[in-house]
Amino acid sequence: MRTRTPPPAARARTAKVTSQDVAERAGVSRSAVSRTFTPGAYVSDRVRAKVRRAAEELGYLPNVLARSLIAGNSGLVALIIGPIASPQEPILIEAVTRKLAEHGKRALLVPLPASGVADESLFHALSYQVEAAIVFAGTVGTPAVEHCVNIGTRLTLFGRIVGAPGVSCVIYDNTAAADAAARLLVRGGHRRIAYIGTRHRAFSDQERHRAVAAVLEEHGLAFHAHGEGDYGHDSGYQAALAMLSAVDPPDAIYCSNDGMALGALDAARALGVRVPDDLAVVGMDDTPMAAWPAYRLTTWGIAPDAIAEIMVRTTLAPAGEAETASRIVRIPLSLALRNSTRQPG
Repeated sequence: MRTRTPPPAARARTAKVTSQDVAERAGVSRSAVSRTFTPGAYVSDRVRAKVRRAAEELGYLPNVLARSLIAGNSGLVALIIGPIASPQEPILIEAVTRKLAEHGKRALLVPLPASGVADESLFHALSYQVEAAIVFAGTVGTPAVEHCVNIGTRLTLFGRIVGAPGVSCVIYDNTAAADAAARLLVRGGHRRIAYIGTRHRAFSDQERHRAVAAVLEEHGLAFHAHGEGDYGHDSGYQAALAMLSAVDPPDAIYCSNDGMALGALDAARALGVRVPDDLAVVGMDDTPMAAWPAYRLTTWGIAPDAIAEIMVRTTLAPAGEAETASRIVRIPLSLALRNSTRQPG
């Protein structure tokens, strides 16, 4: 019995079409196919037309990654991300992904392992020959940092500072924003000011905690209560619920991010606590949800696209010669004054 040759569509479903298949269909060399799909490479109009026609008939798409690796330029930037808890995180990651695309780069998302140490994820990303890596979550050890510097892979840390040559650190001006938030609460007549931060003592959270504590000390005050969360709504809700159910509840809560602040507002609503009459709540990030009518949260922040632009521009900037320290970029934040705090007199 004679075996029939399957039509092109059927072959495409059973085997990946290669440049050799295109070359055979077009009756040209494999190098001619390569030159056809390489910007700037010379190939005659006749050959180009034959190759493109054959490619279209076979459903062939050139392997951009393989081609870029041969050229020594993958165009990939790794984004090391942790569990998504904060409402700001997916918005920011999406904005960074778009900004990278505008610069001709593509994002490679690499999840953080359960240990919270980003080294494993970073080394995994490096195996894809990424041009740069942006670490959104987790801790990065010295060996991983040094390896990136040694092989010329640009490394940016978001939300923390590591004093290592060749590393970029992009971080909010946490001290200025938290200082302003604390002073707003004190000017509003609040004296029982509580703090909801992170269980894992994130770098930015530590800076915010120190700034608020300094303002309270300046006015002869101390934190009325402490709560811990994971930057998510539910953790903020539970922490605030415990505080507000106490015999002597706080009259203001500083939350280290908007996610936990929104949870605190929902806890106040559940207990019938009036905001801002009986309780003021402030956050950090100015996420879109903060402006929703149900919350109207007073917070400090900056547009995600602006953060993304700063982060991508910093990451892709050429390294300076003989750098002896990390490059630190502090992002100033603006006040979004809404209904969760008393209006300053």
